[in-house]
Amino acid sequence: MADINNIDTLSKFGVKLNGDIQRAKFYHLKTRYRARFIGMGVTTDGDNLTMTMQKFDTPKGNFETKTVDLVNGQLKYPGKWTWTDLNFTVFNTYDNTNYKALYNQIQRQRNIYEQTTGDAPNNYKFTTIFEHTDGHQETLSYWVMEGCFLQKAQTGDGENGTHDYMTIDCTISFDNATLYDADGNQIPSADSGVIHDLVDAKLV
Repeated sequence: MADINNIDTLSKFGVKLNGDIQRAKFYHLKTRYRARFIGMGVTTDGDNLTMTMQKFDTPKGNFETKTVDLVNGQLKYPGKWTWTDLNFTVFNTYDNTNYKALYNQIQRQRNIYEQTTGDAPNNYKFTTIFEHTDGHQETLSYWVMEGCFLQKAQTGDGENGTHDYMTIDCTISFDNATLYDADGNQIPSADSGVIHDLVDAKLV
């Protein structure tokens, strides 16, 4: 009878790294996330959106490319960092709660009836939190997006002859995003992610 303690076929999965024995890790599923909105609309508007989320983009951005012209070439360096607007989709519930919640936020940013705009940023901007969760909905890491406001909130069109559900497509613009681990520590820390010498990375 084979000794099951000596069976280690999972260590053969994946790509070997410097000859080390390793096991393939379970990949994070797209469904394991939670999006929360702090200070959006009024009362519990943000909670309604969290519970009926269909999909949500993670924060993304990029550096502006700058160049220094030299005699026989160019040197490149990163310029200004810009965050990309974020898209998400929620289901429109039978009582229209989600659309009312989003429209409450739109009214805060621009009162359609009174034709007035927000008086100050803290009067209408909100905070968005995107959490990577495990199978038990425990937070593994999370993004905090500050200075958020709605760019759009557009409900789907009506259509006869179909029983498809109606969704609301939304876009958020935000000022800054910060990533934290499960313990609330900012990622990266002051000295993490820095390779001081190629020898440390075992590349030479």
